[in-house]
Amino acid sequence: MYLVGARFDDLDAAQAAAVELRERVEVDGDVGLRPLGSVRYEEPAKGLVVAGRFQHSDVDGVVEIMQRHGGEIVFKRPEWRLPRATSRTSERCAGWLSRLRR
Repeated sequence: MYLVGARFDDLDAAQAAAVELRERVEVDGDVGLRPLGSVRYEEPAKGLVVAGRFQHSDVDGVVEIMQRHGGEIVFKRPEWRLPRATSRTSERCAGWLSRLRR
């Protein structure tokens, strides 16, 4: 599964993208439409995010739909990635995860 999300400035465009995704693409769970968050507390967040979980084979179509409706892709990545081994603790965790997969 892949997580794909796009930022929209316009509510109507974001809603249209979400509707088209639900109609044309197999969605694992649902497509979400939420206000964009911000870490700049002095400035309120602007925009919306449309995001969902999709099959790898659908990602190109999902991106095309989102962009056609005016969305800017803000993330497109596999749902799960192994942690980077930056410390001995991370190395132990990665080894533990690999043993679980056997």
